[in-house]
Amino acid sequence: MGGGASFSERESAVAQACAVLTRTEDVLWAASGADLGRFMSELDELAARVDAARVEVLSEAVDRGEAGAGRSGASAWLLDHSPSLRAGGSARVVRLAEAAHDDRYGALLAAVREARVPLVTATVVVDEFERLASRLAPGAAGPVLDGLIEVASWGRPKDVRGLRDRLVAKYGALGELQLEQDRACERRSLSQPFADGTGLFEYTMVVDAEAKTVIEAAVQGLSAPRPAEGEPDRRPSGQRRMDALLEVVRRGVASADGVSTTPKAEVFVTVSLDDLVARSNAATVFGSGEAGALIGPETARRIACDAGIVPVVLGKDGEVLDLGRRFRLFTSAQLRALWLRDDGCTFPDCTVPASWCDGHHLRHWVDGGATDLGNAALLCGRHHTVVHRKGYLGELVEGGVRWTLVPGSYDHWLAGQAAAGSSLGRGERAVHGAGVGAGPGVRTYTVWGELATTAVAPPPAPPWRP
Repeated sequence: MGGGASFSERESAVAQACAVLTRTEDVLWAASGADLGRFMSELDELAARVDAARVEVLSEAVDRGEAGAGRSGASAWLLDHSPSLRAGGSARVVRLAEAAHDDRYGALLAAVREARVPLVTATVVVDEFERLASRLAPGAAGPVLDGLIEVASWGRPKDVRGLRDRLVAKYGALGELQLEQDRACERRSLSQPFADGTGLFEYTMVVDAEAKTVIEAAVQGLSAPRPAEGEPDRRPSGQRRMDALLEVVRRGVASADGVSTTPKAEVFVTVSLDDLVARSNAATVFGSGEAGALIGPETARRIACDAGIVPVVLGKDGEVLDLGRRFRLFTSAQLRALWLRDDGCTFPDCTVPASWCDGHHLRHWVDGGATDLGNAALLCGRHHTVVHRKGYLGELVEGGVRWTLVPGSYDHWLAGQAAAGSSLGRGERAVHGAGVGAGPGVRTYTVWGELATTAVAPPPAPPWRP
């Protein structure tokens, strides 16, 4: 029966199919193995087309007023006539019937009708696109929705959901991914220990993507089973991970120079030089269990100061411009000199002691700043994040560090240096000779000190490629 069949013909065919499929088990003995596989595939396509037809019928019922008003009315009508969905699945039909009235989802509904996209995955496409739409750069909505539909045609719901961060990084409004990660960072927490009365204590830890990447890089290398004297390691995975985290803490407390690292405990991130300078797109973690995780561009600039993460800076054609950390990090001797000079975190009114602080490049390393004491300041982890996030300018004045706590002051200073033709100075060389030119565009901020995501129009989105 072709697509030109009338409603009565279709209704009759559906009734006939129901009758034919009754007591299928009585005839399966006569089918070969190949027959069974082919029949199962045909049943699968039939089920997909039944789901699509349910969406169309419900949409028609809503348009005619047969179903009650709103989502609850549509759901009640559907369950009255499709009692099998009372066990689950009705919400998907209702959700897609709603989307059928939105012109943006025409291609998605066509894919569902043609049994190319299953109903369950199609509803995930709608949900993900609704989450993303307000966060995208102008003109990016079409390519993003097309990409979600394409992935839904061959992938699972988790594959569609897994695109979210990458789509925001590539097609999001200016600073959108960084803003999301900054907000997530502010929700990191570690609870006080709760005694359960058996001699054990429970902590609740909530971390963002950056913290998870660092923790997993340290824990994974130390939590592998370790047999001893021919006996297997019988500790369950959770115990081995806890023992590994405790070992990391013990090493950190015991070491005067900070946590000792091994190659297995290092985190590598790749980022293009253009993106690093322009604070766009995202850096990508590789070479660990967290491979593929995304790090916001301003976070990537900040961690270029830290020892825990190794940035791999790439050129336009993917060539490695810089790999490693030795020459961009302050040496132990330099840090001790900063301990004497700064006596602790240099951020106003902060009392964190010097041994707990990072060395920060006043002129950022990626902007050509030298790794020497004249371009250095101590900052605690919290204020190191704040300085990079809000673009504060720090200057060495009469042997001390003075901070201009005006959001974007660093960007304005850097733009002024470029406009004045300021040289990088002795030792202030850009990454392996790849010049940074005039530096990043000047960012603008809201009155709350947050990056104004609409300050600069982003470039047009390239065609989507999954």
